[in-house]
Amino acid sequence: MNQMENLSVKPSAKVKIIKRYQNRKLYDTQQSCYVTLDDIAKMIRSNEEVMVIDNKSKNDITAATLTQIIFESEKKASQYAPLFTLREIIQNGNGSISSYLAKLGAFPIDYMTKQATVNVNIDRVSTDDLKQNIENRVATAARLNTDSTSKVVAEKATVLPGMNTEDETPNLPLPSSNQSFNP
Repeated sequence: MNQMENLSVKPSAKVKIIKRYQNRKLYDTQQSCYVTLDDIAKMIRSNEEVMVIDNKSKNDITAATLTQIIFESEKKASQYAPLFTLREIIQNGNGSISSYLAKLGAFPIDYMTKQATVNVNIDRVSTDDLKQNIENRVATAARLNTDSTSKVVAEKATVLPGMNTEDETPNLPLPSSNQSFNP
């Protein structure tokens, strides 16, 4: 199995799904609990397959999350990478570690273009899903509107001429003065 086959768009059964909410909280869907970046780092260190999904957009943000874990680890480290290496990353990789590693040959040359294609396909699927969801909601709203309109038409059709639908209180004869009310 080559490296590109490991990059699947859909998670397999053994992949642990972590949802990232708008408030930046991370939720482990298998353990049903919130986790931290440190927890995810521990999962990775113990060779667990982890996929991080943005809950709102449904985009795979695993790479960004792992990059954040690396960044946080670097901030905590007592020793940083040498300045000449950091400068070289900025000069030759436009500040992107991924671009720099690609130039060094750390992963296949076509990886970046294939990854971009995968991301475009994911966006297209997300857009198609969103479009279908909107179309379904519009159809449901139209059907409900038609049903309520039909009900109003049916009610108006059953009103007899001369009958006032606004006055639903029946007109009862008033007792005359010579009648008494006995409960």
